[in-house]
Amino acid sequence: MDQKLEELEQAIVEAEEAKRQFVRENPNGTGSKEDRMRLYNDVERARKALRDYKRMNPHLL
Repeated sequence: MDQKLEELEQAIVEAEEAKRQFVRENPNGTGSKEDRMRLYNDVERARKALRDYKRMNPHLL
């Protein structure tokens, strides 16, 4: 498998784990709204990077 592809997939896993950890520590919407939005945006950015990479490199799929 392509190393860049693996890195992008790992970035998603790490971003989702950071988001889950924050949500566990701050249930019911408590905690910093800025931190919450940053974590959600990190996950979305990681997913978008993977989608873009796959779109640019269809031969890897």
